[in-house]
Amino acid sequence: MHLIRIICMEQINKNQAKASSGTGGVSLVIAGAGTGKTTTMIRKIINCIDAGIVTPERILIMTFSRKAAEEIRERISRNSSSTGEIGFAGTYHSFSLKLLKEYSSGYLIMKEQPSFPSVIREEDKEKAMRNIVMRDPGRFSGVPYDAVLSIAENLERLPDYMMKKLRNSPLYNELLNVKDEYRRYKASGNLIDYEDMIDDAALLLETNPVIRSDVNSRFTYIFVDEFQDTSENNLRLLNALVPETGRNLFMVGDDFQSIYAFRAARVEYLINIKKYFPETEIHKLTMNYRSRKEIVNLSNRFIRLNRFRTDKSIKSFRGKGGRVIFHQAENAISEAGIISRIICRDSSTKNTGILYRNNSQGEIIRKHSGQNLNDSVNLMTMHASKGLEFERVIIAGISDRIIPDRASDIEEERRLFYVAMTRAKDEMHLIYYKNSNGRLPRFIWELGFRED
Repeated sequence: MHLIRIICMEQINKNQAKASSGTGGVSLVIAGAGTGKTTTMIRKIINCIDAGIVTPERILIMTFSRKAAEEIRERISRNSSSTGEIGFAGTYHSFSLKLLKEYSSGYLIMKEQPSFPSVIREEDKEKAMRNIVMRDPGRFSGVPYDAVLSIAENLERLPDYMMKKLRNSPLYNELLNVKDEYRRYKASGNLIDYEDMIDDAALLLETNPVIRSDVNSRFTYIFVDEFQDTSENNLRLLNALVPETGRNLFMVGDDFQSIYAFRAARVEYLINIKKYFPETEIHKLTMNYRSRKEIVNLSNRFIRLNRFRTDKSIKSFRGKGGRVIFHQAENAISEAGIISRIICRDSSTKNTGILYRNNSQGEIIRKHSGQNLNDSVNLMTMHASKGLEFERVIIAGISDRIIPDRASDIEEERRLFYVAMTRAKDEMHLIYYKNSNGRLPRFIWELGFRED
């Protein structure tokens, strides 16, 4: 069991206790990395049940992964004296499909369809999209296939900075054509995909007051995990699920760790929460139980360079004793040697995460370092590392050619790098490449590193 869970379940701090009190209303917990956000939400649920604010069957828990929902449900069961079953705990997609099936008659009237649509499997969706894109790949001006798919899929939900760039390029119309072709493909086969489920569920609740009233009375307290990843259709669904008055909504998230703009996540919903839910009571969790002080302080200083963010400063519960080491690499072979030396010089078996910006980097590292990696070493992208922790973290390939990604928003790239740094508990190694003019890469400079 992680250190954070042991500490928080036995003795929670005053900020966690205040945030998790057994009361109703609308609350947002802005929880920094390693500060125990899930534990706080579980405590909140249990306290609300114990206080009689809500019964388990009237609780709705929204997550972004099935694994997160299962963990939350299991930990509630393990730590609560209540024997009741939680009404629903799962992803936005699974809840939406369940809702559409339950109210299928109203749904079919709304859609003007004779039969309930089939859900297109992800592999079939990808195949259909690939066929559309590859019919004439040259029209996308060299943009990688995966990027075309991701952008086309989320075209209506992309953040403003992405849309501004796209609308000024010839690529925009081609992406619209892909989107339209895919929409026609679904209509011809009476198919819906995962995003359609959420869109249709929100629309059904918005346009059918009888169904909305029924659902509002059934789920009287809604809990939302990872609120920083909320997209436009997620927010529409949440707005339709909470009543106009007497709203009970509890959200946890961290704008510093919002890294899914390419999946249509809108960090502004968290940062400007009172614009969307004016009555929101805001709590902040700032005690990091994961990382040593040196790692926490460096990541704090780095993320403060972002202008669009909440105001919070994270502190380390574990105090001093961490190591942050910078390494310069000349090429891929040199980098592989540095990684091997870091791992091999320590006789103890430390749980290690080697993190990189994209999969092509990972393939190079595996190729040149594979024979030196042991069972305690995990290789993954920075995105994939979110939610994990390692005694030692190695961030590889820090270069202005790779990170920050020029096609992405600079503040999003800083948040991604922040996520990578805050995976480290005791030790962090940063491997960088100098620019062709001999200058340090941007993020190494922003971290405050200077050569002697």
